[in-house]
Amino acid sequence: IPGKRGRVVSMGIAGKILVLSIPLLVADAMSTGDPPPCEPWGPPGPPGPIGPQENLGPLGTPGPEGKPGLPGDIEKCPSLPQSAFSVKLSGPFPEPSNPIVFQEALYNHQGHFDLATGVFTCVEPGIYNFGFDVALFENAVKVGLIRNGIQVRDKQAEAKDSYEQVSGSSILQLQKGDKVWLESKLDKTESEKGTTQTVFYGFLLSGN
Repeated sequence: IPGKRGRVVSMGIAGKILVLSIPLLVADAMSTGDPPPCEPWGPPGPPGPIGPQENLGPLGTPGPEGKPGLPGDIEKCPSLPQSAFSVKLSGPFPEPSNPIVFQEALYNHQGHFDLATGVFTCVEPGIYNFGFDVALFENAVKVGLIRNGIQVRDKQAEAKDSYEQVSGSSILQLQKGDKVWLESKLDKTESEKGTTQTVFYGFLLSGN
């Protein structure tokens, strides 16, 4: 039938067009949808350079002065140990191997030096400096610095027709109760000639 045949042919052509258009619609739908998921992001890159700074404005007026704070606690430092003496003798020395007894105390505030015996007794343990100065005229001297009966330093000098001076010093580590003195090493008859002036001193450098 001609009319039916024409409808069959047109329906066949329309079916082919529909079959061909389906893949295109599917492809178009995939291209216009959400993109496929991306991989995880990498670490951030380094910051870029700082841009130019604008000119700063003028400084503002200083604010009012704050109230003074509360006074801090006052701590009293412990006083350091002290021990010092300086004694003088004008005249001849006593017999040898005996402590020289001095006439005058130039300084003996702590009383650690005994003028009656000529002996210093350590009360504050530590490091001490001991020394002596002897001025003589037409005389000879030989003196020794003694600690607990053992000589630690000696000096000698002779002045025939002029003045001479002899000095000596020594740094000693003392314990409490140690004794230090100065004694002559010459016969008394030799030391009695001429004139002699002697100063003996000692002081604590550092306590234990």
